[in-house]
Amino acid sequence: MAAIRAGRPERVPSLRRRLLTRLLVPLGALAVGLGVGGSALIHGFVQSTHDRLLAGSTLAIAERLAVGDDDGEVTVDLPAVAFGMLESQARDNIYYNVAHEGGVITGYLDLPLPDIQEMPTNVTVFRDATYHGHPVRVAAQVRRLYGVPQPVLVQVAETTAGRRALEVDLLLWLTLLEVALVGGSGMLVWGAVGRGLAPLKRLRRVIDARSARGGMALVPLPLAVVPAEVLPLVVAINGLLARLDQSIGTMRRFTADASHQLRTPLAVLRTHLALLRRYGTDSAEGRAALDDVEGAVKRLERLLVQLLALARADEDSPVVPAAPEVTDLMQVAMEVAAEQVPAALAQDVEVRFEGPEDGTALRVAGNAVLVGELLGNLLDNAIRYNRPGGTVTVRVGGGPAMAPLMEVEDDGPGIPEAERGRVFERFYRLDRPGEPPRTGSGLGLAIVRALADRLGASVRLDAGQDGRGLKVTVTLRAASGETCIVPEIPLSPPGRGSG
Repeated sequence: MAAIRAGRPERVPSLRRRLLTRLLVPLGALAVGLGVGGSALIHGFVQSTHDRLLAGSTLAIAERLAVGDDDGEVTVDLPAVAFGMLESQARDNIYYNVAHEGGVITGYLDLPLPDIQEMPTNVTVFRDATYHGHPVRVAAQVRRLYGVPQPVLVQVAETTAGRRALEVDLLLWLTLLEVALVGGSGMLVWGAVGRGLAPLKRLRRVIDARSARGGMALVPLPLAVVPAEVLPLVVAINGLLARLDQSIGTMRRFTADASHQLRTPLAVLRTHLALLRRYGTDSAEGRAALDDVEGAVKRLERLLVQLLALARADEDSPVVPAAPEVTDLMQVAMEVAAEQVPAALAQDVEVRFEGPEDGTALRVAGNAVLVGELLGNLLDNAIRYNRPGGTVTVRVGGGPAMAPLMEVEDDGPGIPEAERGRVFERFYRLDRPGEPPRTGSGLGLAIVRALADRLGASVRLDAGQDGRGLKVTVTLRAASGETCIVPEIPLSPPGRGSG
């Protein structure tokens, strides 16, 4: 239904009408220009054609000039052909005269005479004049005869009605041809645009067929039948479909992960709430159930936070944006480490921070929130899975000649080398013989990998100091304009093994 504006339907834009307008307007302007140029060309052509006939008639009379042997007077024998060649369907009037020494020898006495002294000899000269109220075209030629001191003037004049009628006829035909050209071009363009848009109609049918099957398929649209002019548009649509498919996939994964992981904590809550109803909060069993409920709520809260973080990390975002943000790695690392200190103290774990001795700012390409969330997850894992009395070291380094690095090292149980490739999988947990089951969700390192992919960073797992614990090294991208290389020497102080 067309949109309504001020009580009237808004006109739907039409590509066909727009193309037709864009073509016919310049084509009409070109036709006007051709008409103006054609008018001048027709006038010049008709004028030159009739002038040649006038010149021929004048020359025929001039050739019959003669001087008498006895009296030396100028005579002329008018040939019939001199006026016969000027006959036309318009029945133009013909006037002539032959003048000598200011007088007219023969012809029309009142036909205007030019200044003979300014005219060249034996050259036909044309001029426009008015005779008896009618415009005429006059051809004149000056001849010098032997034995006669003064030149002789021969003039032939013709009314211009025939010329004007011929010009009007030619201009009318030219106008009709231009109108036919513009109109025919419009009809051809109207049909050609319709045929040219046929591939888009086929593409629309493909999309409609997908919708008719009971669900929109988000696979890319076929490009084989798409014209080159609209190919960028269809490619952009395919990109949008891909991003939409990725977003829907992320939502489905989040839903599946949440439904799978929330089932156990909710079952625990239901069980212990039933115990509370049975025993009350004053009994030992009730208080134990209440403690278990509190622990289950905390685990549920952490699980939800991690699921949301993983969903945000999975969002479609270019790995290397056109104009990436610049973040001070030192400042972000110090702030995140300080935020984790209370949790570390609760776990009886010491958090240490090591950075460049000169306090140089480390500029990295990436969003500060993403960098902080990545480091926060690494620190949370290192604290949560460390031993009582253990140590976690946050280490940053790099500089103008090295790519920025960030390390989180602990002296806890670590991760066996055979398992390091799998710990980035979602919900994967390590089973350690002889140790109580861990309460984690198995999402920490999966979030780290997803955030690193968004930042264009790389993550490496190694053994910690003396082969004990775990050291996670994150290599970030330097900010634009800073040329850096990945250092071969680890940031760990001398004596610490890199695994």
